[in-house]
Amino acid sequence: MLEADRRRKKVALVSNCLLNQNAKVNGFAFFPDMLWELIELLHKYEYGILQLPCPETVYAGLKRWWYVREQYDNAKFRAICKEAIIPTMDQVEAFIKDGCKVVLIGLDGSPSCGIRYSGSDRRWGGKPEIEEGEYPQVQMPGIFMEVVKECIKERGLPPLKEIGAGFDMPNFDKKRISKEIENFLKE
Repeated sequence: MLEADRRRKKVALVSNCLLNQNAKVNGFAFFPDMLWELIELLHKYEYGILQLPCPETVYAGLKRWWYVREQYDNAKFRAICKEAIIPTMDQVEAFIKDGCKVVLIGLDGSPSCGIRYSGSDRRWGGKPEIEEGEYPQVQMPGIFMEVVKECIKERGLPPLKEIGAGFDMPNFDKKRISKEIENFLKE
């Protein structure tokens, strides 16, 4: 006799570098491998994980310097994002049609994966200029997240419940962010 199916039908769509710090731009990998606290919270609240692709790595490679959203806001980067997200969106669509709850966890502060905040400075062009270690921010989603949301809308899927894990924000507080993610997941 087969045991009853125990899946919880909850899936977290997670920014690539939260699960793989090796994809981070040089100088911005604040953890050795992945965000274990995030993995533990997803397990605690019985979410499966679907890792988003990293369009920054596809576009500019691993030896890139840090960019702001204005540098990624171009037709080529948006096309790369749209192409890279297709297989993931096929899975998201299948999960939603199968009755799964799908949530989106981005990386606030990222110029591509930010949900609430992204790196932004209209003056940047070429080599970045960061004063006193401050990374300029704007209250807008990153370019990749804009493309992800457009793809969800184009497929006629409901908007995903979303949160930005602020691990790319200046002077982030890991405990506070983890608590915020936990509150998000248990709702």
